[in-house]
Amino acid sequence: MADDRRQFDLQRLRELGLDLDSSQDEAEVKSTCRLTQDCIEAGDNSLTLNQVSEQFSCSNCGASGSFRELVRALETGEPASSPVVRDIVDTDYSVAPIRATRAVVKTEPRVVHLGEGQRVRSQGELRREAKAARKTARQGRHTGEKIIITLLALVFLGAGLAAAGLSGFANYQAFSSSVADPLQSGVWGWTGVIAAIISFGGFTFFYWHSANGRMKEGIRALLFALAGGGTSIVGTQMYIAANNRAAEAELVQAGSNRDVLEMQITDWRRQLEGIPPETRSVEGLEAYLAEVERVGRTHQKPYRDAQNELGLARRRDDLQARIDAANAELLGTGSGDILVQAQTRTSIPGWFFALMLELFSSQGTSIGLVALLILYGRNHVNAAADSVNS
Repeated sequence: MADDRRQFDLQRLRELGLDLDSSQDEAEVKSTCRLTQDCIEAGDNSLTLNQVSEQFSCSNCGASGSFRELVRALETGEPASSPVVRDIVDTDYSVAPIRATRAVVKTEPRVVHLGEGQRVRSQGELRREAKAARKTARQGRHTGEKIIITLLALVFLGAGLAAAGLSGFANYQAFSSSVADPLQSGVWGWTGVIAAIISFGGFTFFYWHSANGRMKEGIRALLFALAGGGTSIVGTQMYIAANNRAAEAELVQAGSNRDVLEMQITDWRRQLEGIPPETRSVEGLEAYLAEVERVGRTHQKPYRDAQNELGLARRRDDLQARIDAANAELLGTGSGDILVQAQTRTSIPGWFFALMLELFSSQGTSIGLVALLILYGRNHVNAAADSVNS
């Protein structure tokens, strides 16, 4: 019966506009009070409903009571209960005398200075000490790695500078050969060297600025590097193309030289056939003439015949030596090798070699320099920053 009455009261309160589901705590449900005009105008959730004890209270108008009284008050418009107002009573008071129970004695403040081991360190000091310890451990652990990277960076730097030197030499030869005047050729040649320097220097500055977040300066350095690299590639290709043309000309010259040598050999052999085969050797004739001169018979005809025969013998030896040398050149075993040297030269792919040389020059040098900057430059910067922070 009590449960039915309770459910009836709750249902009536919901029908009268009270929100009983606004809170999960059934012992304290807040809602707007509609008992008085002041509460309605205020619009505050001053009405507290306790569904466990079926009681209500309003902190604004002071009304309180059971749910049945609240339902009756809302239905009839009469107040549920009148709040109790206590009268304020004025009374006289007197100041109580103050008596000191313990005399106040002035004492000097006692200050105890703590030692270094007793002092409590702050959080900032603890963090700095931990950071310094981690840095020391990291440096000791990465010493070998730092040495290896340093050596590799130096190797890259040396290879890049060597490639830059080759590129500068090729540019100097290519640009200087394009002008006939000696002074102008030197100026244009050094222009090619400057282009090679700007190429690897520009890429180095680009990587350095980019690593430090200066993108505008990095883009500017990249533009200069690309301009220098393009000029260097063109100069190297011109130099290689000139060498290839010279090699082709040497091949043509070698072919014509072969024809000339063959014609000369034929002519020398024809002259050699005109010398009698019974002609004695040069050594024998010189010994015979020396003996005739010793005995004083130079006025006789055999002496003059021996002199003529000595000339033919020397001519025969000279022709034979020329024929042997020419045959050696044709066979590729001679001292000059004028034919073999031209035939063994190969043409280098100009654009590919120029591009690779420029990449080796610019990227190898910049990689080595940036690696050294990162290894040694950042350490000094971090050390300075730590000293400033501390």
